[in-house]
Amino acid sequence: MENTTTRTLLKNKILKIISLLLLVRLGLYIPVPGVDLDIFTQGQSLNPMFGFAKTLVGNSFLGIGCLGILPYINASIIIQILTPIFPKLEKLQKEEGELGRQQLNRYIRYLTFLWSCVLSIGVAFFLIKPLSFDWSLFLAVKIIISLITGSMLSMWFAELITEESLGNGSSMIIFINIVGGIPNSINNLLNTINQNSLSQSATTVFQSLLIYLFTVLIIIIFQDAFKKINVVSAKQLITQDESSLQNSFIPLKLNQGGIMPLVFSSTVALVLVYPVQLLLSNLLIGNPGIAATILTVYSFLINLALVIFFSCFYVSLVLKPNDMAENLGKMAYNVPGIRPGKDTANYLEKTIVRLAFIGGVFLAFLAFFPFLVGNLLKITLFKNLTSLLILIGVVTDTTSQIRGYLISTRYEDFKKT
Repeated sequence: MENTTTRTLLKNKILKIISLLLLVRLGLYIPVPGVDLDIFTQGQSLNPMFGFAKTLVGNSFLGIGCLGILPYINASIIIQILTPIFPKLEKLQKEEGELGRQQLNRYIRYLTFLWSCVLSIGVAFFLIKPLSFDWSLFLAVKIIISLITGSMLSMWFAELITEESLGNGSSMIIFINIVGGIPNSINNLLNTINQNSLSQSATTVFQSLLIYLFTVLIIIIFQDAFKKINVVSAKQLITQDESSLQNSFIPLKLNQGGIMPLVFSSTVALVLVYPVQLLLSNLLIGNPGIAATILTVYSFLINLALVIFFSCFYVSLVLKPNDMAENLGKMAYNVPGIRPGKDTANYLEKTIVRLAFIGGVFLAFLAFFPFLVGNLLKITLFKNLTSLLILIGVVTDTTSQIRGYLISTRYEDFKKT
């Protein structure tokens, strides 16, 4: 009876999450009021801002939900950066407990609203206005309100999904948007196959499957990799129990930040790359090949540096060596060969920074390896497989959350009996 109840609750949670994700996708296909989509589609190539906007929203269709959770992610980045700088925010995070986290979430919501206002105004005046033949201030207000509403609804849906404790809502929304683009990727692959001969098509399919399987295998191994920091207690030293000495450790994941460094870096890289793209297009009008090469190298280096930076930065927010060393001291644990207190904190800090750097480099390699292979093998489908890393990350995180939920419910049932 208890197992049936647990399964029913889990089923209801999954159905609620799926329903919310479908609502997010639906928002992409509800058109913005007062915009002729046929004219908008035809004029996309005439407006250079559209390339930037399409990269931001991940969709060429202008719906009320096209901004998605981009303002929410940007607001989260800003608050996380400001938290170590301002003592008030750091106090809320460290000392205020659940109430402090709720207050930080309020700040994120306020900032999300402000950022969605800025983006909505930019889309209305720089993207839609040049393509509109019936522009008016009233139309601009309607468009801005629609986009802000869609963005705030996406944020609300993301928080509702997170509250179900089966995964991160923002990651799941990114996941469903990537899944929505899979049919287009398959269609591109089929078009490539149809344009080539039978032998070339077979080679393309074989290479594609081989790269996919290899990349998936590496990502799975990378997601689960961790370093053991052995710890011992005074009781274990007294009893000299070798089995307990070997089993006591702190697991430090190689990829502590998951997919968040990629999400953060891609968002910031858009702001840094697009102005350079406009500058190069104006300076090197007669040499588009040189401009494209410079932009590709610049974009690659910027993304590489940002992925490594955000990997280290995210780990510094999540793991605090001083707090870890203090907690070990309170529990009468210590790292073998390291003195408790400051020495332990320094050792943990060096280990965490080293792991974060290695994890960031490896994360950047996984993100850009398919791009390099796609250029070498001339397979356009593999020029950007960051989405594959996000897909696998969300799937593994969700499955582990579901497993943890089932274990916790069984434990609660066991305590009741």
